[in-house]
Amino acid sequence: MTPRGDRSIRNIPVPPGHRPARVPNATQPQFEEPEQPMYEEDFSNPPPRRPRPRQGFLGSRFFWILVAVVVICAVIGLLMSTMFAGATVTVTPRSATVTAPSTIQAQVNAPAGVLPYQVITTTRTASTSVPASGTKQVSLSASGLITISNMYSTASQDLVTNTRFQAPDGKIYRIHTAVTIPGAKKAADGSLTAGTVSIIAYADQPGADYNRGATTFTIPGFKGDPKYDKFSAQTSGMSGGLVGAQPAVAQTDLVNAQQALKQGLSQAMNDMVQSQVPKDLIVISGSLSIAYQDIVQTPGPNNTAILSQSASASADVIKSGDLASAIAKQTVQGYSGEAVTFADPTQISVALSATSTATGPLKLALSGNPKLVWQFDPNALQQALVGKPKAEFETILKSFAPAISCSTATPCKASIRPFWTSSFPSDPAKISVAVGS
Repeated sequence: MTPRGDRSIRNIPVPPGHRPARVPNATQPQFEEPEQPMYEEDFSNPPPRRPRPRQGFLGSRFFWILVAVVVICAVIGLLMSTMFAGATVTVTPRSATVTAPSTIQAQVNAPAGVLPYQVITTTRTASTSVPASGTKQVSLSASGLITISNMYSTASQDLVTNTRFQAPDGKIYRIHTAVTIPGAKKAADGSLTAGTVSIIAYADQPGADYNRGATTFTIPGFKGDPKYDKFSAQTSGMSGGLVGAQPAVAQTDLVNAQQALKQGLSQAMNDMVQSQVPKDLIVISGSLSIAYQDIVQTPGPNNTAILSQSASASADVIKSGDLASAIAKQTVQGYSGEAVTFADPTQISVALSATSTATGPLKLALSGNPKLVWQFDPNALQQALVGKPKAEFETILKSFAPAISCSTATPCKASIRPFWTSSFPSDPAKISVAVGS
């Protein structure tokens, strides 16, 4: 170390690695050597990066992926629980195969405990063409089917032969046979549904003036009595009235044509009874009755006459459910009036055995071994299950006894979607009720 007092330039220490500057020589070229840096940086090996602080599980990427998966699954589960929710319930109604009693009584507007029946009516018209030769003078009365209504009471009303029916213009029409009008049917609320019967009526006088369209008639014989306003008759039309000339037809042609027309109408009426009667009604065999009007004759082309024949038919029918209930009352022990019907209505045969009057009590002959099936309301079952836990399924079904029968042989099942749901849907439309056999 240089003593503190000796500070001459000669005595200043030279740093290590420092090269002394050259002294210029007058005989040599003078070059100034570049000054070297005091130090050099080496960038080939950059300094190591400082490690980031280590994150915990809650801050990891895996955690947030897991959260997203859980949320998506929850949303999907919610959608399936609402949009795809549903339930299918399979139940088996009670049934019993019985032997029908040999006879049973039926009555129009029957009181409680008696099998009711009703009368259905229809009309048909058929025409044919026959040769004609010249004309002849005739005097014919108009005729047509009328339907008589009783809104007076639940009691039936007898009308004698030649009972008069009056049109609004005062013209009179009569029935040529006696008839009984059934009493009105009284509903639970006290209202009445008219008892009706159909029959052919004839104009009181011949002539075309008595031909008419749809008309409502009164019964003059009831005038001054409360019945006058409660009994009436309706027709869709009266025709055939004529005083004058009409085409002359040979008697043989007339008889043959009439027979052919009647056969055709009879077949049409039978077909109607067999095919057009509603499925919930059973036609009583032997009860079909057909009434034929007089033939109406009109001129046709090329020396012919058009013969038209109209007919009205009536038949007695019973509701399947009413007959099944009446049979169950006599054959099923413990039956207390529950709604029942036939599994197959063709398994029971119903025929007319005897009758006291045209619309009075009927004695029916029965045969067959029908299967009775108890009825229940699927909509009521849906409503009873809405929102209820599946664990209450069997308890709810008990409230529908005896109509629904669950056993080892005929189990009742409930399947709810999605599988993890333990309650029935809150929307009854999403609950399907299947009926087993």
